[in-house]
Amino acid sequence: MSVLHELDELLCSDDDEYDRLDLFLEAVELIGQLRTADVSPLLALWQARDLSWQQRYTQASGSIDGAVLRALLAGLLQIKETPHGVFELMTRLPATADASPLSEALLAYAQQAWHAAAPARQRQIQMSCWSCGLSGRLLKRLGFSAWKDAGL
Repeated sequence: MSVLHELDELLCSDDDEYDRLDLFLEAVELIGQLRTADVSPLLALWQARDLSWQQRYTQASGSIDGAVLRALLAGLLQIKETPHGVFELMTRLPATADASPLSEALLAYAQQAWHAAAPARQRQIQMSCWSCGLSGRLLKRLGFSAWKDAGL
């Protein structure tokens, strides 16, 4: 059984089984074994599965490989109706942003989401951008001199 297939079955487990058997720990391990070749089928699963599956994935992604994370984020940004997970996964990026196309795409996504977000969601957007070093750049894109000016 492939790692991705095993991970999918694990994340599809019912809530009681997932919690009772500490399947979270297995999910962490399996996500750490994913490779960039797994990203296309992972994106297909992402779109086919429900929010609970996506939440379990993002919560267990602490050991995700950096290349897999970047490819997954780039793929999620290409989905028209971007599913849950972009801001949650951004927190897994290194704390120092780069000038890559992915960073620019994440900034554009954050800027667009900011304007449509409620204040609580704006806080999450700001924190996700802060954790990966994009906070200052987002602040400038939004036209604020400080987060206090943005109401945070």
